[in-house]
Amino acid sequence: MLRHYYILDSLDEVEVIEHELQSYGISQPNIHTLTNDDKSLEKHHLHNVNNSLEQGLIKSENIGALIGVILSFAILLIGYILNWHNGSLGGMPIIFFALLVLALCTWEGEHLDVQLPHINTKLFKKSLDSGKIILFIDVEQQQELTINKIMVSHPSLKPEGIATSTPEWFIRQQKNLRRLLK
Repeated sequence: MLRHYYILDSLDEVEVIEHELQSYGISQPNIHTLTNDDKSLEKHHLHNVNNSLEQGLIKSENIGALIGVILSFAILLIGYILNWHNGSLGGMPIIFFALLVLALCTWEGEHLDVQLPHINTKLFKKSLDSGKIILFIDVEQQQELTINKIMVSHPSLKPEGIATSTPEWFIRQQKNLRRLLK
């Protein structure tokens, strides 16, 4: 899938564009709006950018888990080399400590990325600070013509580029979750 980036001035126009896109078969999980005014975004019932869509969150959790595995292995190895497993409690305290380190490293890796600015916020900081709205649209190759047709009818829409987007399996899971919740 490809992600198209557009800059707009009005949430009203974003709402119109979103309805047009949905009428042409582009579903809501494929349309994201990024703005500094989240309250107005809720009033217009627009789909906000979800942080979990970004690979950074998944990546940082995996890095934290990898660090936890390495540290846990080191703890178990040191405990074995120093014969701590021959104590009155056996090796259970060392194993529990290693598991605790693994869990804490994974948790910290996940929450570290939550504290960092969103990757798209960094890319469009200047536009967002000036009150602009960023529209992301994830489309498949066969939908390119449709999106171009819709975007031509909106002259205030400024294209900002195209990049690879969220994996299709993730969007499919979001659609299934929405169907399940309805």
